[in-house]
Formats: sequence, C-alpha cells, structure tokens
Amino acid sequence: MLRLQQSMPNFKFEVEYAKSGRAACKQCKDKIAQGALRLGMKDDAAAQGEEEDAAARQMAHTALSVKWHHLECFHKVRGKAWCKKNLPEDMAEYTGFGDLREADQERVTAVLKACREGVPPPVLVPAGIGTSDLPVAEETPKKRGKKADGAEDGSNVKRAKKGSADAASGAAEAAAPKGVLLTEEQEKALETVRASLSKMNAAALGSLLAKNGLPKSGKKEELVERAVEAKALGVPPICTTCDKVKLRFARSTGVFSCPGFFCEDAKRFKKCKGPGPDQAELKRTAWQELC
Repeated sequence: MLRLQQSMPNFKFEVEYAKSGRAACKQCKDKIAQGALRLGMKDDAAAQGEEEDAAARQMAHTALSVKWHHLECFHKVRGKAWCKKNLPEDMAEYTGFGDLREADQERVTAVLKACREGVPPPVLVPAGIGTSDLPVAEETPKKRGKKADGAEDGSNVKRAKKGSADAASGAAEAAAPKGVLLTEEQEKALETVRASLSKMNAAALGSLLAKNGLPKSGKKEELVERAVEAKALGVPPICTTCDKVKLRFARSTGVFSCPGFFCEDAKRFKKCKGPGPDQAELKRTAWQELC
C-alpha cells in the first residue's frame, strides 16, 4: 500500500545571473538572456513515504525544480498576500544573493519589498550584464604527465574541447541580435502610461489592443503591460519574416522576436525565426485610440 506524507508548501528562492539563454521566464514566456539577472522559486515540500511509485517521484522532482523569472516580471507572479507571507525579508535567505554586485542586490531588494507591500516595483533599467562580466573561478594548474598505462593525460584534450566550445559560444554571441535598451525618458513614459491604463477594465484594454492589431487575450496585468508598452513606445512592427503577427519586444535585452502564428491552411501553430540580427530598420507605429 502506498503511504505518502504530503507537507505544506515551503518555498525557497534563488537569484543569480543566468548561466545560459535556454531558460524561459515562467511569467512572460520570453527567454532569459545569458548573464541577465533572474529570480527563481521552488516548492521545497515533496511527497515522501516509505514507498513511492514513479508518479510520486516525478511529482516531487517537478516541485523541487526552480521556476525562473525575469526580475522585472516577478511582481506579476503572485499577489500581495502571498508575497507578504512567503517572501523572506532577510536577503540572506535568497540563495545566491551574496554573489550579486552591490547595484543588483539593491535592485532585487527593491523589487521584493514592492512585492510584499503590493505596490508597483521601481523602474528597472537592464544592467546589460554579459558573460564576460561574471566572476570566473581561477583554475588550479594541473601537473602534466603520463597515465600509469602509458596513455597521454586527458587534460590537453579537455583544454582543446573547452577552447572549441568557447569559440563556438563567442561566434553565437557575435551573431545574436543586438538590441537597444530603454532610455530614462522612455522608462518614465512607461510609468506615466501605466498609471492611467491600470484604471481600465480588461474589456476596454482588449478593445484598445485589438484596435492596434495586438493580442487581447490574457490576464488584466498582461493586457496592461502590453498596452503600456505600445502606447508609450509605439506599436511593435509586423514580423518582416512571416508578415503575419506583431513582433514581441523583450525589455531585458532590447530585442524584437516573433512569437509565431497560427496557420489557417495547416490548422496548426507555426514558429518563425523572426527578423534576425539586423533590427535597425524595424520601426514602431503610432498608438491608436478608440474613436
């Protein structure tokens, strides 16, 4: 007989510079750029018992996995009551906090404080951190020599592989789109527009978004942010590759990407590679109000 002891949720939090660009933000679904500041949480309470079947073990593994978010997206994840109850005020309880730069520690602290108080977070200007800015551990010199069986030591092979990987990573970074981050004036404009649009209901926001050719589905918070960006900065252009949908803008990187589209002929969702690295010609259009 299966015996499980289910404990109450016990949330743990981590903060770090993203080690790669593979993880996606659980809130906005955009990829978190390598080297960008990200905040993660996990449910540390797993099902335990003397006997566990495969399903129980899988549930425990899923609960323990870290769910990463952009720092600027974290305040949308849960409400004030949950944040006040679960977000520790002692920053030492956030794994990795002590490894951050002082300026980024202040950013994280300010965002979490705003979450607990249920107020809009401060304007976050992306710091533009790259992998070259991250601390690198010094490698301990290893003694070269022969193995007991006469085979050559594998350290040289490992160095050769590492050099090839670094070269490939550098080439990929050079080919990646280079975005333009927001100015201080643009950030202020976002805050001004957000204050007015936050008072509108979801139906009115959806009508405004549809008028400007933007998706009108999602939670009210998502509709507000989508409308705020388009009204303050301009409506994103249509993808120059598929010519089907409006591009999506990532404020953490300053880069446009294509969210993909539903193909009526194939009756399925199709991905699109997007506008590519050269985004200088992409221009936003003016926001249109309802008549």
